[in-house]
Amino acid sequence: MSGQHRINIYRFGGEGNDWCFVRLPAGYDPKARISYHWIICNHGNGWTMDGTAAKANWTAKTQFGVDTQNGGLYLRPDTPGYCLYSSPLIEALLEDGYIVCGAQNYGDGLYGNEPCSQACADFFTHMRRTYPVKERCLLLGASNGFMTSINAVPKIGRSHVAALIGVYPLCNLRHAYTHTHSEGIRRAYGLRTVDPDEFAAKAAVYDPIGRLERVVPQGSWSDVPPPTLLLWSATDTVLPMSEHAVMYAQLVRAAGGIARDIQVDADGEPCPHGDWRHYPIRTILSWCEQHMAT
Repeated sequence: MSGQHRINIYRFGGEGNDWCFVRLPAGYDPKARISYHWIICNHGNGWTMDGTAAKANWTAKTQFGVDTQNGGLYLRPDTPGYCLYSSPLIEALLEDGYIVCGAQNYGDGLYGNEPCSQACADFFTHMRRTYPVKERCLLLGASNGFMTSINAVPKIGRSHVAALIGVYPLCNLRHAYTHTHSEGIRRAYGLRTVDPDEFAAKAAVYDPIGRLERVVPQGSWSDVPPPTLLLWSATDTVLPMSEHAVMYAQLVRAAGGIARDIQVDADGEPCPHGDWRHYPIRTILSWCEQHMAT
């Protein structure tokens, strides 16, 4: 991590007393009469913090390119742009003056359920009370973390979320429940079996694609999500992105919202789930700048 940038790691006192990280840009001054742009990063499965900078990198699975345990699938120390306990995108956001932060909510079950989306909203409130940040934030979700992000929007307040970013995003809860992530979703929602009726009763209201599918045919939806950038690959072997990012973007646009989806492996080079190439820095920075300015 750049020596110019400070990181605070502590328990922020949310309902679960979760760990959080808050990375501060160079020259950060809590007494300055300015409000900082900021972005909350919501993690996917398997991420935990232990109070150290080594784990305050948003994901222990190196989905953000911070260690060497995956045979070269992700950024390594000998790769240009590698940043110890950080990432090229985090560093670029810090250089642009953003506060970059996130909190652990793995114990809340994830998959966009009530506890994890409320934990994200609680963290938003904590940041507003604790740091001189703008009234509006950006939300970036990786994989399962996109479910946390999108389902936290109504709890935070749509007017307080400038834009969303999803990288290899899980956003079709029903499909994941029946095809790829049954056990985790059953645990998160207290479901006993892979039963469509039980899913409809307990979890369907939390399904972003299901909500859009119900309203798009009528041609109106009062809760169109904030502008959304989705980064996906056709070589993702964890989630079929035609059922997730691609479908979600199409439905958002059909509902009158703003959505841009970009295939990051369009050049033919495989880009598995979690690959660092899902984080095109200039594209993400441009999206952030465009929507924080509006």
